[in-house]
Amino acid sequence: MIHRRTLVAALPAAGLGLSGAMAQALMKTSYGPTTTDISTGHAGHTSLPSALGYWREEGLDVDIFGIAGSTAGVQLLSAGRVDFVGLSGDDILMARARGLPIKAVYLHARQPISMIVVPKAAGITSLAQLKGKTIGVPVIGPDPYGTGAFREVGLDIDKDITRVAVGTGAPVLLALRRGDIAGYMAWDTAVAGLESRGMEFVEFKPSYYPDLFGLCVATREEVVEKTPELVVKMCRGIAKGVSFGMANPEAAIRIHWRMYPQTKPSTGDEAQIMRDAKHVFLSRFIRYGLEPGARFGEMRPALWQRLAGMLREAGNLPADFDLESAWTNRFVEAVNDFDREAIAAAAAKY
Repeated sequence: MIHRRTLVAALPAAGLGLSGAMAQALMKTSYGPTTTDISTGHAGHTSLPSALGYWREEGLDVDIFGIAGSTAGVQLLSAGRVDFVGLSGDDILMARARGLPIKAVYLHARQPISMIVVPKAAGITSLAQLKGKTIGVPVIGPDPYGTGAFREVGLDIDKDITRVAVGTGAPVLLALRRGDIAGYMAWDTAVAGLESRGMEFVEFKPSYYPDLFGLCVATREEVVEKTPELVVKMCRGIAKGVSFGMANPEAAIRIHWRMYPQTKPSTGDEAQIMRDAKHVFLSRFIRYGLEPGARFGEMRPALWQRLAGMLREAGNLPADFDLESAWTNRFVEAVNDFDREAIAAAAAKY
């Protein structure tokens, strides 16, 4: 696990006032993206709310922890080692089914971040053609998205497919080019990073893709009940960061590079470096976009019901599971209590 202390960098706070909570003692808390590759696509819940002072103006001092995978994320969250973690809905439901008291408090990525891709040059036109082949994944673990997608074409992911852990970035690129793996199942930013290195992919989605969602901000029940204001402040800071990033992606990327300088290539054409970074950035930020009438963090019960049905069908969720215990919309109104237009205007001038 990589621990990175949040930086309140020497960056202007986009014209926003930072008085009030700034003058008070800051509440210490922590957030863990479940990856140690904190790319530009993760700026909405790492660099932007931190460097632009959004969390600080909420009265928070936030540590950011890069966590190697969702399994470790669930463990650290439930053990109280970190207060907030970015998790998928299936991670949250399966953890609750095991008796771990965690809850989704904010819908972050409103589309699935999971992807199943094969090199375009391979000529594969359906998931069914992957039977008997080897697929690379960042880490080995439960994969309800992949399990369901393969089941839809009549394949058992555990019997008909061989999965090998290949990580992200250069090792994946090498494995694909050598033919060691026929495809890759990972999250959006990992795939976009390979595309920026010259890979062309065909993506396969299950027919029910529109009924799924992606990443949630999760915390423990005790945080929800004992410090609800902490939940609001954390998630509102993220919503502000996403608003800024949507309004000015290139400024957001430059801010991210200042906070995470290792994420910017040290050599190469500056214009191409920005184009590649923007591709990765938008691969995630398009999933933060709000449907007409939706609000940041808001979850639809039907989406959770659809996901729970998939997990029950796969034997990963008991029939009597209390679905409403796993998520809440109680913070949505307070989280959205900020001036989005002001942030967008400040971002445009940044």
